[in-house]
Amino acid sequence: MRFRLLILLALTFLLGCDDLGPIICTDQFVYGISVDVVDSGTGVLLADSATMTLRDSNYVETTTVSWDGLTMAGAGERAGQYTVIVARPRYHNWVRTEVEVTADECHVIPVKLRAELQ
Repeated sequence: MRFRLLILLALTFLLGCDDLGPIICTDQFVYGISVDVVDSGTGVLLADSATMTLRDSNYVETTTVSWDGLTMAGAGERAGQYTVIVARPRYHNWVRTEVEVTADECHVIPVKLRAELQ
């Protein structure tokens, strides 16, 4: 009998708590895609001289910026399905298609990739 009462109380509590109130988002700016760019053989960081292009239908974004020589980022607060291209002189282009960036109520959910250039 006690077990049934505990189950009934637990269910009542759980069903009564579906309203979480207003969603409070941060002011943080979140990039949807970040790509670590390295040499496939040596692991040397290559982002400094690379170009990253993101394409989602008619949207195109290109960047040459890397804050640390390793990572390039884009698709800031923009969900979508992207083709990611990383190009660098003396290396073959690195391409990934159908990279899906989703979002919740506040921000995109970041996708982390690793471009090992050859």
